[in-house]
Amino acid sequence: MISRRSSFGIIAVAVACAAVLAACGGGGSTGGSVSPPGATPTPTPTQVSTQQVVTEALPTSAMGSETDPSFGLIGGFTQTIYSQTLAFAPGSKIMVHNGQAGIPHTFGVDSTTGFDAGGTALSLSATGGSTVGAGFNTGSIAAGASAGPFTLSSGTYWIGCAYHYVSNNMRTVLQVSAAATPGPQATPQAGTATPSPPPGGGGTYY
Repeated sequence: MISRRSSFGIIAVAVACAAVLAACGGGGSTGGSVSPPGATPTPTPTQVSTQQVVTEALPTSAMGSETDPSFGLIGGFTQTIYSQTLAFAPGSKIMVHNGQAGIPHTFGVDSTTGFDAGGTALSLSATGGSTVGAGFNTGSIAAGASAGPFTLSSGTYWIGCAYHYVSNNMRTVLQVSAAATPGPQATPQAGTATPSPPPGGGGTYY
């Protein structure tokens, strides 16, 4: 015959075991999920870069020139395929890619009010750090190379290439605001092949 004290001991042991099993078996809310046998594991999402590419090349290349309805003659810069004015949201990051075969270029802020006939603020040396604003220049970018990333601060910037601003009218306007949209693209130059930029931008123009 089992004494009352023994029966209490057995009950206590049983309760303790149940508590241990509950802790080890785990509530579903704290444990990681386990794929059923034979199921294909869910792949980890690949992080997509938020950097965008501005490509530059001579307006006489396939990129062409465009008479923008708001800013006049522009050429040599695009965020798509052919020359256009540029537009991004404040805080965006861009890479500047020289898509010209065999020719160096720069990307610089000539003015915040309008095109300067001489491009006097443009420089072959890098100025202004890593934020595009007044006084910014990438410095010389070799053919096929890229510079950046550069962060865009709010404003409207008249952009040019220090090498070809005067000689080839290589210039555009960059608008950095939440409501800005890029301008219409130029008509492709006659007799030039349509560039095929790889994913992320940065095509080659001849």
